[in-house]
Amino acid sequence: MNEPATRSSGRVSIDSSVHDLYKQLAEGNDPEHVPFHTMKDMFMLAACLGYRHGQRRPLPRNKRQILHWMQFSDQMDMPILKAMAIATTGDILILGDLEQVFLIAEEYANAGIEELKMHVLNQPGQPLWNLVELLRS
Repeated sequence: MNEPATRSSGRVSIDSSVHDLYKQLAEGNDPEHVPFHTMKDMFMLAACLGYRHGQRRPLPRNKRQILHWMQFSDQMDMPILKAMAIATTGDILILGDLEQVFLIAEEYANAGIEELKMHVLNQPGQPLWNLVELLRS
């Protein structure tokens, strides 16, 4: 049986220019100002937002590895990422290539992070309640 293709690092990257945004919204103990429990949770929402709008943006050369594949839950996160990859490529064989699954997710998250920033930070009010409003819409 063939092993799935994997990146040598098994890491997930983001654009370095948004790393501070990830830290701002995912590090701290005040849920009204830090609405995400982890950077992985924020990445997942950003990927879903990018997917919802059909927007993918390749990462620039200046990227930062912030997550490891092992941080993604087989029960919750991976089915979503795999479904995005199948829907994007139209090919179920993508499931055998985790590198491509994560590359697609990175590109959706890279586009979706802008919407997240616009709705959560660039609006009046506290980030948690702005996030709630984004999810309602």
